[in-house]
Amino acid sequence: MCYDVSYITQKKKKYAKRHPDKDLSALETFFDENGNPLKPIFHVTGFEHPLIPVITNDKPDEFNLFHWGLIPFWTKDEKQAIELQNKTINARGESMFEKPAFRKAAADRRCIIMVDGFFEHHHKQKQLVPYYISLKDNSPISLAGIWEEWENPENGKKISTASVVTTKANPMMAEIHNNPKLKEARMPLILPEELESEWLMSIEDKVSEEQVKALIKPFDEELMQAWPVKSIRGKKNKSQTAGIIAKHEIGEQLGLF
Repeated sequence: MCYDVSYITQKKKKYAKRHPDKDLSALETFFDENGNPLKPIFHVTGFEHPLIPVITNDKPDEFNLFHWGLIPFWTKDEKQAIELQNKTINARGESMFEKPAFRKAAADRRCIIMVDGFFEHHHKQKQLVPYYISLKDNSPISLAGIWEEWENPENGKKISTASVVTTKANPMMAEIHNNPKLKEARMPLILPEELESEWLMSIEDKVSEEQVKALIKPFDEELMQAWPVKSIRGKKNKSQTAGIIAKHEIGEQLGLF
């Protein structure tokens, strides 16, 4: 889940307000001189491994752009990197400290991934209906993430990558993310503003590790909003317009919310 997101669709001042002490220079190409979105990303899927805005624990005062889909530091070659990236778009929060692909990053390299919203599909009989989810106050969302920097041994090129951490779904997200093939509904780990620094803190001992692990829990559904949108799959749905996140009438038939 959480394979699709939207970002840089809001004005620059909203990002600055959310993180007033952060250097936004890495995002400058997304805004015009008035701070309005120049290249808004209304929808992108993680399987395209796009560049996403992140704040890392080693550079907490600035935004950077990392590719979505983590490449572990021990990856042998480019072929393995491509295979792994398609499996590491998300990292399950409850097990990431044990999984080989994630455990080193979980312990030492955590980050915040900034998005404006994300998409999730709802199963209704034979229908598969995408929903767009955002915060009620329409502020940017801080998703918990982990990151890595991998050097390609074939050409020496370094690439920075990240995964979105997930947790159990809150009641609203459980209603939307009702895939019958899954054991439980999931959602991305959304960090309240006051807890962002804790996610980025250094893990020095078992106590600080448990402090970080305690943050892995569902976000308050009362602060979230969701509505159905038109299909986001297929080549015909690649256009980057606000219509991608506009409410679609079919939601009236599903009886959600």
